[in-house]
Amino acid sequence: MSKLHACGDYLFVEKVDYNEEETTDAGIIIKKSQMIDSSYVETKIISMGSGNPLPNGEIPSVPYEVGSTIVYDVRSRLGVSKEFDIIKRENVVGWFD
Repeated sequence: MSKLHACGDYLFVEKVDYNEEETTDAGIIIKKSQMIDSSYVETKIISMGSGNPLPNGEIPSVPYEVGSTIVYDVRSRLGVSKEFDIIKRENVVGWFD
């Protein structure tokens, strides 16, 4: 079977289980899907495009790579499949070393 590769500025990230329940410090049980409008999610990059060139032709580098754990705004998802979510580089708000 062939591996799917991201192009341009697109990132394929691990699917987040939005039906998973979490318990807050106050003991409130909530599903991730209930926080989707104002939430950031932590996940790993599965595939990453090489980036879009700037007007001068350079492709800006980013400090993360395939396998890195990133944080992104859930509202910025461009597409979903049963195996991964699709986002753009500009929607990554942070990463872990």
